[in-house]
Amino acid sequence: MPVQPLLRLLWPFYRRYAVLGLLGVLAVASVNLLAVLPGWVTGQVLDHLAKIHHATSAWQALLPILGYLGGLTLLMLVRAALMVAMRLSLVVLSRRVERDHRAYLLQKLLEWDWLTLHQHPTGELLTYFTEDLNRLRNFTGPAILYGLQTLFLVLFTAGLMLYTEPQLALFTLLPLTLIGPLTYLLRQKALARGHRQQEAFAFMSAFLQQVYPFLRPLRALSDPAALAKEWHKRTQAHRQASLSVARVEAYLHPLTLLFVGLSLTVVLIYGGIRVTEGKTTVGTIGAFSLYVVQLMFPLSAVGWLISLVQQARASAERLLALQAVSPRLHFPAVSSRQPTHNGWTWNALSFRYDPQGPFVLCGISGEVAPGEKVVFSLPMGSGKTTLARLLSRHLDPTEGEIFFGGVRLAALSWADLRQRIGYVPQQPFLLSGSLIENLRLVRPDASIQELWQVLEWAGLADEVAALPKGLKTDIGLWGQQVSGGQRQRLALAMTLLKRPTALLLDDTFAPLDSEKIKEILTHLRRHFGQATWVVFTHRTEVQPFVDRWETSFQVGLPRKVGTWCK
Repeated sequence: MPVQPLLRLLWPFYRRYAVLGLLGVLAVASVNLLAVLPGWVTGQVLDHLAKIHHATSAWQALLPILGYLGGLTLLMLVRAALMVAMRLSLVVLSRRVERDHRAYLLQKLLEWDWLTLHQHPTGELLTYFTEDLNRLRNFTGPAILYGLQTLFLVLFTAGLMLYTEPQLALFTLLPLTLIGPLTYLLRQKALARGHRQQEAFAFMSAFLQQVYPFLRPLRALSDPAALAKEWHKRTQAHRQASLSVARVEAYLHPLTLLFVGLSLTVVLIYGGIRVTEGKTTVGTIGAFSLYVVQLMFPLSAVGWLISLVQQARASAERLLALQAVSPRLHFPAVSSRQPTHNGWTWNALSFRYDPQGPFVLCGISGEVAPGEKVVFSLPMGSGKTTLARLLSRHLDPTEGEIFFGGVRLAALSWADLRQRIGYVPQQPFLLSGSLIENLRLVRPDASIQELWQVLEWAGLADEVAALPKGLKTDIGLWGQQVSGGQRQRLALAMTLLKRPTALLLDDTFAPLDSEKIKEILTHLRRHFGQATWVVFTHRTEVQPFVDRWETSFQVGLPRKVGTWCK
């Protein structure tokens, strides 16, 4: 079934608004039923004028015509009101379905763990939320609205024509039936070229996204003429692809007019012959002429509507596949029991990213006591970031177990875990917007005083206070307006805003100077002295503020037999 993927994807959302949808369909049917009346009234008026004799007074001649026009005017006012109701129902319905589906899709992505999320490139996920959802919008909006209009208008108009003059109707409708298939074929050709146009656009925009954030250093390191030449090559490719699509679409309107002209020719010539034979009337010819013009748009839109459905179907299949992706990590809705303290223990811990790849961590065991401050200072590539992700449960171990507060990490709910463990990753992520908007992502109810407080603890308050807009300062796309050190400290401030009982700091102090490191650690000792710290760093300035400085992950507990990895 061609629309089965669309039904599977969208029916759960449409079902919520069944009454609104039914009212919309009834409004569309009523609007298009009234749409055939002007042609019919025109035919009646022409027939009435043809029957007027010279002896008939002007008033007697005009009275029926005025009656027709008055009744038609009233019905057109009713039709206008129904058109408003039609759009208010179906357009609002489509926007509600789009909103609900977008929220559902976002919720599915929020359920993904770190590893599942990184298996899908950012560009691919953006395509789902832009191109695929836009195609679905075109289906839920224009395709359904204009599809229903086309269906009802063709049924009512063709039915009235066949009822009025069957033989003339068949000859008149024959050229019009060719508009849909030809339009469809041309749009298919345009769609194939449109894919190449989209690829060219992606090729062009990818270059822009890569170059724009680093334009100044690139201009210093490379030849600007080379950048301009590459940009020109990519824009020319998009230009040629766009012109290729335009050349095909240029045939659509002339072909539509051609077949409409053929139908009108049939009406005038063949219909005129039947009038002379006394088998039909002049009013019928006039009405049929209006019917043909009225059918021009809906019949020419058939190919366009089929293209919209096909595009939406392809996007629906992609989105169904995306929604079927199951995260590797599953969190219980409620923790099986609450941690009794804020220390970690890991036993015979091993991990590898690829099931067939090498082990990053292999059979390590360790312990960090409640309230203890521990630094792990190991060489690059030794698995520090991987261990941080395991201890914060952004990853699950391939072998072994991790406990927090005496409870298996996998037994803690997502809310409990994120509330108790504050994790500052090596490469923190910031959103476009202001400082206050990024901070309140963590706690929307945080007061201004609390925001300034955590900025002070992170050693950032003085710098923010010196900015003209303060907390309302925009940090640019993905935080590009802040330095590496400011990015780390802002991420630390966001983490501290949750008041966690355990801190995981992955190379947070790397871009900071010695004085700033001491300032931050002094604040952390004063305000988070009871918290457990696990710090991954090479900066020796941290050593006076911690209890242990470890150069191995194998600490506190003996390695278990049989956990060696190869």
